[in-house]
Amino acid sequence: MTRVGDLEREAARARLVEAYAAGRIDAPELESRAETVWGAARSAELAAVVDDLREDPARPGGAGPRHVRDLLVFLICGAVAVAVWHLTGRGFFWPVWVLVYTGLPLLRILNPRRASHT
Repeated sequence: MTRVGDLEREAARARLVEAYAAGRIDAPELESRAETVWGAARSAELAAVVDDLREDPARPGGAGPRHVRDLLVFLICGAVAVAVWHLTGRGFFWPVWVLVYTGLPLLRILNPRRASHT
């Protein structure tokens, strides 16, 4: 078992949000699994949380247009990050990094010509 870092936790969190957007898990399950992801120290712990959420090969892509999925990721991840920040005593507003990272794909909406090539 290898130790995991924030990058692996963020990838697992993104898989959870995609599963939520596709309707495979509901909001309480998303929150519960997200808490487990952020507390995971080993790869096996992350695998246990997301392995049952693999994409169905018969269904390409996510649920609906990509910008809708990106917006859901931004809103849900931002809300969870701000809630965790608020509940852990505040201090430096670190959720800004989550908001920036998850908000970058939304810039495609501002440049529709570039968005059509992705």
